[in-house]
Order: sequence, then structure tokens, then C-alpha cells
Amino acid sequence: MALLKRRIVDNEIEERILTGLISSSVFLREIENQIKKDSFAIPFVKLISGWCIDYHKKYQKSPGENIRDIFNIEKANMKDEEQGIISDFLVRVSSKINQQEFNVEYLKDVAKRYLKKRRIKESCERIRSFIELDRVEEAEKEMMQYKKYSKESSEWVDVLSEEEIKKYFIAIADKSSELFSMPGALGKMLGCFERGWLVGIMAPAKRGKTFWLIETAVQAMMERKNVVFISLEMDSRRVQNRLLKRLTAFGERTEDYLYPCFDCLKNQDDSCRKKERTNRVGLLDKDGDKPEFKRGMNYQPCTACRGKRDFSVGTWFTLIRRNEMKQSSTLKIVKGVRDSFGNSLRIKSYPAFSACISDIKSDIDNLFVLEEFIPDVIVIDYADILAPEDGRIIGRDRIDDTWKTLKNLAEERHCAVITASQSNRASFKKKYVEEIDIAEDIRKIANVDLMFSINQTPLEKYESTVRINIVARRDGDFDKYKSCLVLQKLEVGQVALDSEIVYDFREEERKEREKNNFRI
Repeated sequence: MALLKRRIVDNEIEERILTGLISSSVFLREIENQIKKDSFAIPFVKLISGWCIDYHKKYQKSPGENIRDIFNIEKANMKDEEQGIISDFLVRVSSKINQQEFNVEYLKDVAKRYLKKRRIKESCERIRSFIELDRVEEAEKEMMQYKKYSKESSEWVDVLSEEEIKKYFIAIADKSSELFSMPGALGKMLGCFERGWLVGIMAPAKRGKTFWLIETAVQAMMERKNVVFISLEMDSRRVQNRLLKRLTAFGERTEDYLYPCFDCLKNQDDSCRKKERTNRVGLLDKDGDKPEFKRGMNYQPCTACRGKRDFSVGTWFTLIRRNEMKQSSTLKIVKGVRDSFGNSLRIKSYPAFSACISDIKSDIDNLFVLEEFIPDVIVIDYADILAPEDGRIIGRDRIDDTWKTLKNLAEERHCAVITASQSNRASFKKKYVEEIDIAEDIRKIANVDLMFSINQTPLEKYESTVRINIVARRDGDFDKYKSCLVLQKLEVGQVALDSEIVYDFREEERKEREKNNFRI
């Protein structure tokens, strides 16, 4: 039974490798030198892989949909049974052949490991046969051939060689490591999330970390990336509820919802005299405070100068009608989403502290076998409630081990891993969550490629806004005075409606910068 299962898995891996050879020029270019006549066990995989390699040598690209034309030419020399098998395979993988992007780096690792295993197995069997027949010289020759193959497939890289420098610039040009960005000004501040990255979101409890994790999953999905969402805090139905609200903007009831919107502070204090201004009355009272929003107010927000230096970032409210979430309307919107962005999101829930990263890896491997689903992004809600990999490691060392293993997962699977972490008790009353506010173990920062914090005062919570700050970045500089003010309406699942960059200097820092003639 175990042997049968192994054969089924091997067949699935061979077909997935073949699909990669057909659809990806990058994958084909990296793998073709390791493919030998005995690399595959399935006869039609051997045959079609040869077609792919010949096509690449002639045209320097993968055949893609042209594989059908090659088959139509070659099938004249095939038996009917062989024609039927290949035709069925091409029908099965037709949608994947058209897929422009997938996790090439991870599939490359799977292919290299599988091809090496096959080569070792075949060499061992031949060497054993030669020895049993007392053909020692031929056994020795087979050993030398494997040594040559092993050298060709070595992972050691001469990074200063002409060939490797060319590969470097090819990789930079195709930007295959870039996955997705957050929308608007927030995306410009955080930059593009990349393969191999570990991204952390830090905030005190109840600041919306799960909402933000779901938002990263949605943004990745809308870039047609395969996303796995792992929840250790909520069951799948609760995650699904938030996800459906995010995609539909439906609420629990049909009513007018109070949405935040951007407004100019000069409009609010009535100091603007520009003719482009869309409002002619001020908002603030005689003490300079905002009044409570009331339906039918004469005041209107103004963004006529938005994007220019004259615009002073402020916020106000607007009423927007939202419908109750119902099955028929939800199905219609979700169908449109799937038609546009594909079937690229999978969710799995575990009870808190019940799953470690090894368990998650195992379930992702099963997903690959069952659906040929390879994630580009793995979102884990959240790192602090993962079970330890090794029960013997305790205290802060256990936390450090978890974050190191998360970083390893990102690099091993060539995907982005995004998770969250609680900040410490002192951060609850702070306006800005900083690196010193990391709970339990400061070494988390050493493992992340990007960590940003969610900041919100009681007034900002009332105004449905948060400020996002970068806490740590591995590559490139960042400005600790720079925040992104984000509008949200969590009641209908909207985490990042709009965003604007703002600067905030503490009084002592402002004086110091003025003293040293820094521009503010």
C-alpha cells in the first residue's frame, strides 16, 4: 500500500514538473540540463519533456500553448492509446499552461530533488546489476557518470562567473521575486512584498491584526498569487465572514454607514480662500474642536488640492449606503472575483497552540499533492500562538526559534510569510509602537525582512483611522517620523479604504531638527 501511494505521489510530481516545463521559460531553462533519458518513470512525460527541451533550444522559450501543435504533428507516429493519454493530459493542464505566473523557485527545488532521487536510484540499480554480473569496470564507469551528473547539479554557485552574472540580470529584469503591494500611499511606503520575506505586523491586542492579515491575503490574491491563510485564533467560518465582508463591503444590516474620508485641515478651520474649494463654511467650533457628525450638516469635505503641497491632511465623515449580506448577492460578487483573479486562496484553521510550523508544512505538502496548489504567500494568524517545534526549548528561546523557523519557511518555499505579533503592555498607551515595544523577545526583529506597526489612539478609533509605521526593514532605509494614515470601516470589512503619508515629530525631536537646520 505504501509503495502504491509513493508511486501515485511520484506520478503527480512528474506531471507537475512537466506542466512547468511546458508553461515556464525560466523553469525550463533552469532544469533542462538535469533531465536525462531516465529522469522520468512515466513514458509520456519522457516524450513531452523531450519536445519541450528541443523547442527551447530552437526558440529560447517554453512551448506554452504551442505544445498542442507539436502534439498534432507528432501523434501520427503514435499508437491510439498513447495519443489518448497525452491528449487527456493536455486537457487536464490547459488552464495551468495559460497561467503566466506560479512559484517557479519552489517547483524548481521540488524538481531538482526529484530528479536527483531518480538519478541516484537508477545509478544504484545499474551498479548493483553490474557487480552481480562481475562487470566491475562498467560499475565503476557508472559511478563516474553519476559523479559528473552530481557536479552539474551542485548547488554551489560561482557568483562572479559570466554565466551567473547573466543569470543575475535576467532574474532582476523579470522581477519574479516581487509578489504584491498594498494599495495607494501605504504601498509606496511599505514597498513590494517579495519571495523569501518574513513580514511581521505588530500591535497591542484588539487593534485589528487579523483584519490586516486578511487584507494582505486579499491583495496577494488580486495579483493572482496563490495564498494559504492559516488561522490559529478563529475557525474557518469566522475568517470566511471577514473575508466575504472585505470582498463585498456588505454589512449585518442594510443601512447608511458612517465612512471616514479625507478632508483638508484648511477647509475645516475655514482658512482656505482658493476658488477650487468645494465648501464655503468651516467645521471647527470656537475652541478648534470638531463637532459630532450629524446627518444633513451644511459642511462638505474638500480634497481639491489633494496630491499638492497645499493639502493639509485631515479626516471627516460621509454616509454610504451598504446592503445586508445575503447569499444571492454575495455569490454574484464572489463569482466576479474568482473570474477576475482565479481560485487562488485556501484557508485552514487549527486550535490555538495545537499546530507548529512542521504541521503547517505537512498540510501544505498535502495541498500540493491533492490540488497541485503551491503557495506564493503564506499568512499565519498568528506567530505568538504557534506550538513550539521542540518542546525542550522554553521561554524566550522558544519565541526566537519560532521566528527563525518562519524565516526558514519563507526561504525554503520561496514565498512570502506574513504573520503578526502582540506588542507589550506599555504600548497600549503609546501613540507609536516602536521596536522596543516587541513583546517577549526582541530577537523577532532580527528575523524579519519587514515589520510594521498598527497605531491608534482612542480619538483615531472613533474616527475610523489608523497610522502605519515601519518598525524594521532589512534592506533599504526608512524614516521613523513617517506614518501612513489609513481610513477603514471594519464593520463592513474594509481595512484600507484610502491612505495618505503624514509626518509627526515629537516636540523634543522637532526642536533638535530645527536646531540642526533639518527641513521639517
